[in-house]
Amino acid sequence: MLRDIGLIFLGYRVLLFSFFLALSMEKELTQRALLVVPSVLYLSLGMYVFLYPGRLRLFKNYGDLLFLPLLVFLSGQKEAILALLPPLALYTSRRVFIGMLFFWTSVGFGFYYYHSGGFSLLLVFLATFLSSLHPDLVEALRKERFYIRNLRKAHAALLSNYSELENSVKDLTFASNLLERLQRINNLEDYLKALKEEFGLRSVSITPLRGSFPKEPVLDEANLSVHVPIRLERGEVYVTFHLNSPMELYDKELLKNLEKAGRLINLFLEGFEEKPQVKVIAV
Repeated sequence: MLRDIGLIFLGYRVLLFSFFLALSMEKELTQRALLVVPSVLYLSLGMYVFLYPGRLRLFKNYGDLLFLPLLVFLSGQKEAILALLPPLALYTSRRVFIGMLFFWTSVGFGFYYYHSGGFSLLLVFLATFLSSLHPDLVEALRKERFYIRNLRKAHAALLSNYSELENSVKDLTFASNLLERLQRINNLEDYLKALKEEFGLRSVSITPLRGSFPKEPVLDEANLSVHVPIRLERGEVYVTFHLNSPMELYDKELLKNLEKAGRLINLFLEGFEEKPQVKVIAV
């Protein structure tokens, strides 16, 4: 890739050398020598940089900016200003600062050779400068869109992780509060009263479960209640939480916490000894 770029620079320097060599043919011997000698030096340094890319970095970076304005001035011809257009376009697309220096140098020579006609050339030089900037602008916009897209993805992932972390904190807080209550409770009735107070429920009851054991809590919209199925050491029961509002039936966080709290009755109740049709515990 670097070799190809070096070949492009060498090719355009050879063409510019030929251009100034052609301009010198119409001049007297002294003027011709004054133009040919720096042109030959310019081409020689260009060939040396191409053959040995790691050397003469000063000429590689600023050689064109030094030699070409000098050759345009020494030629003394208006047509020589055209030699500034190739480096203006080439450097602007690669190194904007040097391209800008070539732009203002071109503008200066335009006014020097054409006086008020330099305003017309100013538009041409400006158009060349802006058109050469086009690849850089496209690349900058592409990178900007890429960064913005990645930033949006990162922001969405951060919000998702924050939401998960917030839910985890809520679960841990609820579990911590529940454990603290359990440490102060000695029997099932006190535990059910604590749940009733904690969630602001109308009542809490435990009834034997008849029929198949459901995997998920059962919502009873008619009675505004949630039936949480629990397996005990002896039998299966429903822990029924009677809510105050129909909206509470759709509160996923509340239902999840009620289910967790209901499963802890295993700590206080092993099962029912009487017939399941008649045994009910309620507060």
